[in-house]
Amino acid sequence: MIPDYFSYSSLQSYLKCPAQFQFRYVKKIFKKEEGVEAFMGKRVHETIEYIYNHKKEKKILSIDQILNYFFMIWQKKWHSKIAIVNKRILPVDQERNIELWEKYAAFYFRTGENCLTKFYKLNYPFNQNEYSSEYKIDFLLDQDKNYRIKGVIDRLDCDINGNWFIHDYKTGKRVFKQSEVDNDMQLGLYQIGLQQKMKFINSVTLVWHFLQQRQENIMIYSTRTKSDLNKLIIKIKNIIDEIKLQLDENKVMRPRKTYLCNWCYYWKECPIQNTDNPYLKI
Repeated sequence: MIPDYFSYSSLQSYLKCPAQFQFRYVKKIFKKEEGVEAFMGKRVHETIEYIYNHKKEKKILSIDQILNYFFMIWQKKWHSKIAIVNKRILPVDQERNIELWEKYAAFYFRTGENCLTKFYKLNYPFNQNEYSSEYKIDFLLDQDKNYRIKGVIDRLDCDINGNWFIHDYKTGKRVFKQSEVDNDMQLGLYQIGLQQKMKFINSVTLVWHFLQQRQENIMIYSTRTKSDLNKLIIKIKNIIDEIKLQLDENKVMRPRKTYLCNWCYYWKECPIQNTDNPYLKI
């Protein structure tokens, strides 16, 4: 079955490992497991959304209120299927008599707290011209129903002069180089969708927030020309055409073995692995 739409996540899944894409987005095999890094990132995103939702009500939260909310949703949403692959990090609270996995989990919790604290210090009193947080976007490339794209923009800002800013929050350790953000597919796709939806656009700036990094590296900016966006449209359409051709011909998409396999939840389905993923065991 060909998906009704594609997202940046599904396209990235295909580029990283076609087999994983087929398991997740075609056969709809859903897994309850998730990596602790992804879990932490989701909670940070939810907390930042919480900040801006209160700002709409003319209420600026304190850092204590923000961290208390982060702690609350962390506890509420923590579950037994969260995997910690990277065991080489130094566990925190070594003097306490708690299970080792809890010490590793505490490391990621504190990392999330640090991300939010840096975000708070850099953005307080949150007087950005915010249009929406977690803005859902749904559009067609070249107005062609065969190329439907969906996504969620972390934050969308706009000033009175029609200057738009598409924000993306990154909670991982790695900072992108300028050349990487200038060629990033995700925010480029969002700009294409935004320009279809909004009537008044003077300019669009793409903004990445690297929340684990020191202050001088925390934000990187990029812009796209019309030519850049046209090239991206062609690239994405070619990827979708490739996917649809394989599905039309009922081809089995082959796995691509990389270090990312350690974080994969489809080992049992994968013809290369065909077993449980030992890296996902607590």
